[in-house]
Amino acid sequence: MKQAPSEQRLLGFESKFREFVFQAAAQVIQPVMQALGLEKAYTPALARLLGGSAAQNSYREASEDLWEYAGVKVCNRHIQRLVQSVAPAVGPWLKTQQAKPEIAWMYVNPDGTGVPMRKEVLAGRKGKQPDGSAETQEAKLGCVFLQTEVDPEGHPVRKEDSTSYSGSFEGAVESGLLLGQEAQRRGMAQATQVIVIGDGAAWVWELARVNFPGAILILDFYHAMQHLHGLVEALCGKDTVEGKKRIRLWKRWLLKDRAHRVIEQAKAEVARSLDKEKAEKEIACLENNGQRMTCGTFRRAGYFIGSGVVEAGCKTVIGKRMKGWGMFWSEEGGQGILDLRCAFLSDRFDAFWQDRANRHAARNDALKFAA
Repeated sequence: MKQAPSEQRLLGFESKFREFVFQAAAQVIQPVMQALGLEKAYTPALARLLGGSAAQNSYREASEDLWEYAGVKVCNRHIQRLVQSVAPAVGPWLKTQQAKPEIAWMYVNPDGTGVPMRKEVLAGRKGKQPDGSAETQEAKLGCVFLQTEVDPEGHPVRKEDSTSYSGSFEGAVESGLLLGQEAQRRGMAQATQVIVIGDGAAWVWELARVNFPGAILILDFYHAMQHLHGLVEALCGKDTVEGKKRIRLWKRWLLKDRAHRVIEQAKAEVARSLDKEKAEKEIACLENNGQRMTCGTFRRAGYFIGSGVVEAGCKTVIGKRMKGWGMFWSEEGGQGILDLRCAFLSDRFDAFWQDRANRHAARNDALKFAA
């Protein structure tokens, strides 16, 4: 008598049959989804809404906000998968965009900030932890903005809605190329003057030398004052009566293009300083940035002398979205969100989704599925 199929054989047949059905359905459904411009089974409008929510908040918060304000229920994991599918296309798309050139001064501000990464990303990377390991990887952020006027008192005024961002987890060389390309897309060739404001880090000035030859280089005034405070602390203590007096005097000198006098006076006092090594280090920093600290000349010309735009950008573009509690990023996931944030805060997010929908429409002919 023929033996009945075992439960295992039946389940195996059912599994293979289900796989066959799914594959057959995919051959029909997938082209239709592509023709309709669907993203992971979401309509272009909903995909844009999901991507925009994820660009602003964590995936969990994005899911909660969508349900609260739009009545759309999508779990945070599905939003994350959509972002992982779409985000790799954002960076290459941003590189293709061209802005209408304007007659203006163009400012370029590079900076960097640490982002918490997964352990496998940080393996072997040196950091500031007690054991020499790292908890973060630096993301380089660059911003470009324009100035067309000064206010009645002669203070510079940033052109409204003129700020755009570029960001990368690559090194200074690659980030410099990316920022240079962004400035070119923004019309650097037509700018009446290009000004690079930096925090004094060596990689910033090297980036400027390679990608912005001929630009005016300005050491951010806040960082210049940090060096002054450090120098006074090393010489006599910044909280002493003499220290406070010295800081006020040297600040006035900086604002009157007299950084050389600060250096001369400090050198004369190094021998009797509280911390000779630190004093010499701060003096060297001031000497290396001497030509970038002619603050009086820069202010009379109407230039910005602070890097507040990119400092705020590090908090807004990166910190707000990527440094939340419990967040640890892979390189691909971190770069994807960084690209989305740059597009969103550079006012290019809607244009990206519109262009993506147009590309879907151009690549697929929906009429052949209408029979």
